[in-house]
Amino acid sequence: MVYSFVADFPGKKIEDWYIGVNFYKYHVYAEFVELGPTAYKLPVYPLLISFFNFIFSGVAREALIIFQHFLYFLIPVLFFKICGLFKKEKAGIIAGYFFIFSPAYFMYSNIIEVTNIFIFIFLVWLFYYSKIFLGKGIRNLYFILFGLLTALLFLTQVIAIPFCILLIIFLVVYKKIKFSKFLIIGACIVLGYSPWVIRNYFAFDRIILSKTPVWQNIHSGFYEEHNIIPELKLISIKEMNEKLEMRSKVNELVMEEVYKKEIKEKLGTDWKLKFTKKAFQNLFFLWYVPPRYFYDQSFEIFWGRKVYSIILNILTLFSLIGLRKNKLLFYGSVLLFVNFSLPYMIGHAANTRFKLDFEWFQFILIGLFFFKKLSVNFFKNLQ
Repeated sequence: MVYSFVADFPGKKIEDWYIGVNFYKYHVYAEFVELGPTAYKLPVYPLLISFFNFIFSGVAREALIIFQHFLYFLIPVLFFKICGLFKKEKAGIIAGYFFIFSPAYFMYSNIIEVTNIFIFIFLVWLFYYSKIFLGKGIRNLYFILFGLLTALLFLTQVIAIPFCILLIIFLVVYKKIKFSKFLIIGACIVLGYSPWVIRNYFAFDRIILSKTPVWQNIHSGFYEEHNIIPELKLISIKEMNEKLEMRSKVNELVMEEVYKKEIKEKLGTDWKLKFTKKAFQNLFFLWYVPPRYFYDQSFEIFWGRKVYSIILNILTLFSLIGLRKNKLLFYGSVLLFVNFSLPYMIGHAANTRFKLDFEWFQFILIGLFFFKKLSVNFFKNLQ
């Protein structure tokens, strides 16, 4: 927080910000008011931005960043609480210190991006999921609140949906909850999520389950600046800027068709090979650094992200191997990593925040591994 004041609150304003401001000023959920309603972004973060503009007016951006710092303060507490449910509080403390000393999260709490609230909401969701999984003090009201919390999470970041649905189904398959409780959770998810789908239907006269950018993300994956493999640099910086300018003048559904048509023309007949190369290249970017930083050897990027990411990934790999006997944790971790990696292999991996959506889970995994090793060594020394 001190850094934010010293640096004069460096967070940039992006699409979510403009949607939130327009909703506050004009009562229209739109990025460009003249183009009408949008489904470019899921509603939770833009509506939060709108709320902060309503409450704090001229200092809304600063107030929002301070709020994000507060959420980041609570994240290590949630690590501790979640691990504590499994009687591994010290693992939560270790994970918390990893988070506190993470250069990326330190900087990113100053950015106006949904990641900053998504992590907090996801961790709250995992806390209550764990309570249901363990059957600790669960009442009927918990299932209702958990279903509504799940809907809130789904309306924050679409990428969490497949993983969370599988975890909820797991509760029934492994008889952690009765099928009737599963129906309650499902009904509450539908109840909480459906207003967004209904709103989209009335706004666009078609069913839009989450967001409109699909072909845009695929199109972005072939921007010159989003690739290091020459044959994948299909769209020049000039063409990219032309499309960005067009976005402010053309309806987003029409833009989707523009993106779709152009990318199909650019890909040609060997599109499968190009997609495969792009997928593995994006996976590399996601787990290392985005393409914009690939050739950057500045101190903060080299040590604060490149070396840091390599060390973190190595520790994560060792942790997975070391915890492999815990089948639920092992396969659950692999599932989470696949769930959060696959969409960016299809689209693009040009932003650090994509990894930050789930990098915190690496801290928990490493914390559990360190806790296990420290516990084993402790008991050996007692003998």
